Amino acid sequence: MTKMPDKKIKLSRKQRDEIRRQKEILDSAMSVFASQGFHGTTMAMISQAAQYPLGTIYKYFTSKKQIYNDLVMEKIHDLGKIFYRISQKDDISPTEKLKESLFAMAEFYKKNNEFIRIYIAERSSIDSVVMPRLNENVNKMHEKMVNLFRSIFEQGKETNEFKSYPESDMAVLFSDIAHSASWSSLFTEESEEDFKNRLNMIFKMFTLGISSKRP
Repeated sequence: MTKMPDKKIKLSRKQRDEIRRQKEILDSAMSVFASQGFHGTTMAMISQAAQYPLGTIYKYFTSKKQIYNDLVMEKIHDLGKIFYRISQKDDISPTEKLKESLFAMAEFYKKNNEFIRIYIAERSSIDSVVMPRLNENVNKMHEKMVNLFRSIFEQGKETNEFKSYPESDMAVLFSDIAHSASWSSLFTEESEEDFKNRLNMIFKMFTLGISSKRP
């Protein structure tokens, strides 16, 4: 897939059309993967869903593996950029950065409901077996995200907001909790208010603990 050019570069009409076509193909492919699964999906199905000739599909993507790979990496990069922007904010505290990260992940999962369901359902059978390189890249991106959380915990320890627990352990734990809370949002019928209240409760449990007794 052609990478998005720098925003400062003025695109020609042809370049804009090509980017639009690739985006339409990826969006259509995601719907097909969602209904048919990775193994049940063919390039012909993607061609039909995107309403582009098969030759056009192959002009931009060599196989359904490449399409799936590009879908996964595009979404993971999008989420990573969100976390990075939050981690670099100077106008909020480390605690607020963590809370914003939790809400951002949950909102991202809801917005990309179809993709998240596809990926979680297919990862064990695809990433490690069919597409091991993708599995490696996803793990690297996950490590980068955890490192961003670790940097927030380091900031919090410096400002005495957080206890002196190991930053790496706190970062991994927070990442796991954020994922679980966000994943459950896809299967929970709740209003926007209930959604926010539930995340606030989870964040409070993580930051303050659940014990009513003093240690």
